[in-house]
Amino acid sequence: MEDADVVAEAPKLFAIVQEDAEDGWVAAWGLDFGDGTAEVTGPEGGPGLRISTTSAERALWYFAIDRTARARLVWVEGEEVVPEPQSVT
Repeated sequence: MEDADVVAEAPKLFAIVQEDAEDGWVAAWGLDFGDGTAEVTGPEGGPGLRISTTSAERALWYFAIDRTARARLVWVEGEEVVPEPQSVT
């Protein structure tokens, strides 16, 4: 498999950012697989927040419920493949 094929198949990384009148923060990170599934986790990972949903936009809806902070979706773009120094077979 070519590196370009891997990049083409990779899920899209996104962040859900929340902002109030004074500050902004990453509320969650997610992967949108482009096939009607997206997975979201809290910014620190771990066993806390986990959401399985149909899209990044749908995941944003969960955070938009909080009326004390504005929520927005930020797509994280990056297409460079960094080869590992070794592979495991």
